[in-house]
Amino acid sequence: MILAKVIGHVVATQKCQELSGSNLLMITALGDDLNPLKDKTFVAVDSVGAGINDLVLAEEYFALNKDKYKAMSVVAIVEKVYRDGRE
Repeated sequence: MILAKVIGHVVATQKCQELSGSNLLMITALGDDLNPLKDKTFVAVDSVGAGINDLVLAEEYFALNKDKYKAMSVVAIVEKVYRDGRE
């Protein structure tokens, strides 16, 4: 599971049947300092109604054709992050 920030929406006019009706988000992974990590941007299926600039938890799992595809899914919207006794 990764902590990430939603940076955009992905519009796909044609999707595989498994993704039909799903919203797709562009997310970028965050480091321990909550800054974006370079080259760690993903497209994720939104299952919680997240929006741009939301902090989210995303989970990577094998789906669809397990030999070919990996999928990323947004599983939670994060309200606050506490670290070392501070926000």
